[in-house]
Amino acid sequence: MDEGIQCLTRGLAACDEAAWTRLHGRYFDWLMRRVRARGVSDGEAPEVVQRVYLRVMRHARVFDEAVAFESWLGCLVRCEVIDAARRIKRRTWLGERFQQWQEARGEAAEVVYLDRLQDALCALPAVDRDLVSRHYIEGWSQEELAAETGCTVKAVESKLARLRMKLRKQLTMPEQC
Repeated sequence: MDEGIQCLTRGLAACDEAAWTRLHGRYFDWLMRRVRARGVSDGEAPEVVQRVYLRVMRHARVFDEAVAFESWLGCLVRCEVIDAARRIKRRTWLGERFQQWQEARGEAAEVVYLDRLQDALCALPAVDRDLVSRHYIEGWSQEELAAETGCTVKAVESKLARLRMKLRKQLTMPEQC
């Protein structure tokens, strides 16, 4: 039985600050080497080690032997490196999808959308069109609109919500030829 590891891991399980300081002093370089050995860049390695610390905090338990503790830390490193790679892949995939979407929209799609928006606004009664225009285009606050129309701010807020829903419905309906 290794008294030092038992004391260290007992302190980690109890969230003892001194134990965390000892863990960092004794294992930070060890963890960095393990993380880099798994292909993580020098710039990303400290973040991965920090996430390993978070895993240690969430799953801390008492170990009797240094070998068992280090094996467990190695497992946490492996899991965190895999999760970091998944996060990067997901971020890259989302970025590519967003870029494809932006390119697909293009200027022609924006012109068509703006034309449909203009048509939807023109279909509204003049009072409603004025309310939408003042708030969303000219930047009037709901308080200013309430004072102008002589009603409560809540009434203006509700009216704008209904108008947004109406416009959204018109814009999402398929175009009719």
